Amino acid sequence: MRVALGFALAAGLTGGWLMAPTPRLAVAQQFVNPLPAAEHQQLVTGRCIICHSLETIAQQRQTREEWAVILDRMITYGMPMLPGDREIILNYLARYLGQ
Repeated sequence: MRVALGFALAAGLTGGWLMAPTPRLAVAQQFVNPLPAAEHQQLVTGRCIICHSLETIAQQRQTREEWAVILDRMITYGMPMLPGDREIILNYLARYLGQ
């Protein structure tokens, strides 16, 4: 009974047609990364998006020293970090989102 009701509700809400899920590629193409398109954008995106919206990051304008303090705080909160990542991320943030 529940399955039939759910199917009927879905059919009614979509005008009689069941909507297919959006393919992942189409969803990825709709995503616009607000961070500056540059080398290491994906690394910064992957680390920051775990806890923050990218819009929040993209709106920030900090000095290199301020970004270093923020980045070190995020590392203490558990941001995944491989050797060398901190400097790469800091360079990106300071260059493209610096004061």
